Amino acid sequence: MAQLRFANGAKRVSQDNQADTSMPIFLDDHHRVLEAPSQWIMGSVARKRSRSNETLKQYCYVMKRFLQWLDDNNYGCNQWAMVDEDIFTKYIDSLCTGIDGKTIEYYCRCIGSFYTWARKNEYRHFFDLDSDAVRHKIQLALKDQLMLAHVRSSIEVTRLDFDTPMGKKALHEQEVEMFVTERNHKIILAAMNDIVYQIIATILWVTGLRPRDLFQLPYRGKEQNNGFIPYDADEIPDDLDQQEITYWFRSKGKHRSIQFPGLLWRAICELYIPVRRERADLHFAKYGISPSNSALFLAANGEIVNADRLRHAFSKAVQKSRALPLGVAGHGFTGRKYTPRMLRHSCATYFVYEHLKRNKLLGRPYQYDPSVDDRLRRMLGHEDVGTTYKYYVHLVIRFHNDDLLRDLKNSHVNQALSALLEVMNY
Repeated sequence: MAQLRFANGAKRVSQDNQADTSMPIFLDDHHRVLEAPSQWIMGSVARKRSRSNETLKQYCYVMKRFLQWLDDNNYGCNQWAMVDEDIFTKYIDSLCTGIDGKTIEYYCRCIGSFYTWARKNEYRHFFDLDSDAVRHKIQLALKDQLMLAHVRSSIEVTRLDFDTPMGKKALHEQEVEMFVTERNHKIILAAMNDIVYQIIATILWVTGLRPRDLFQLPYRGKEQNNGFIPYDADEIPDDLDQQEITYWFRSKGKHRSIQFPGLLWRAICELYIPVRRERADLHFAKYGISPSNSALFLAANGEIVNADRLRHAFSKAVQKSRALPLGVAGHGFTGRKYTPRMLRHSCATYFVYEHLKRNKLLGRPYQYDPSVDDRLRRMLGHEDVGTTYKYYVHLVIRFHNDDLLRDLKNSHVNQALSALLEVMNY
């Protein structure tokens, strides 16, 4: 639980109480100081001589509520730097119950000022702020202002005729921004400058794993995951392409498993495992110890890839794509962003699309299919995806009509690997 404390003795003079020199600080549930939020509230907010105690407490309350929401939704208040527009949009959704639009806009401005301050003070994070909005009283919004579309009548969005799995009305622009087309996926693969991130993006695209589950994928499997063997190219079994390797992992406090395509593991063994061994040597030279066999993904400098590095690499690939000249591989990304969460969402969307297309159900009214529901449930790791399945059916039909899914070709796995091999000139 995020906590707020007022420490005495700091150099602050309150406008309405000259004797009050207390400073607010934020703590996590282990009583560790949350450095950036505390520095922001103490430096940028509290030390303005015109700042009254009441205004300061309002800023503190807004930030505490935001940090508490991160805790309550299993992100962790100390992971504020990992917040992106998708997560913040969910936070906005949580505010929409019982709070008017002006109050929500005020919350957005307060938290937006914190993230702006954090970037200026070299606290790296993944929350993109619209520079125009920052210049205009730090009016926090997405680049197309969809973040406040829930509460501002001046923002026009297309409301779809179905609800999200959470029961809220679907907004077409938001749903499109959660999705990566095959074309944009291929472009970003070409724009990436490190094979490890190309491999990770391909795995997410094929399996729909959460990033936290992806990082449990071992370099050398054992016990339940003993099917993951880092083969040399000349040792790969002839039938590996036809195999499905059971991948066991822990997700949200439960043990789960999916069937990992053998064809995908073959590509990893041929393309990435030799590189991983070279990077393991760099890790050993730096730390005097080899990376754990439970860590499959190593960056070019030998460091173990984590969620922070993954998000940063994906963001850099988008920036690079937009900076490349016409005609250069990797140029032409048309999306607003590219994140691990979007790849999971895209995997589920294509999964449902393939089923509807195969059974000639595209464009027809919703029909419940328990067999597909169960497969989708196991893939996404949900206990019940009846509503989720219905949501994806409606979404696929909408996307199909918008020509966003017409680029789908044959097998999802084969197509994803073809994109990877094409980028690798393999």
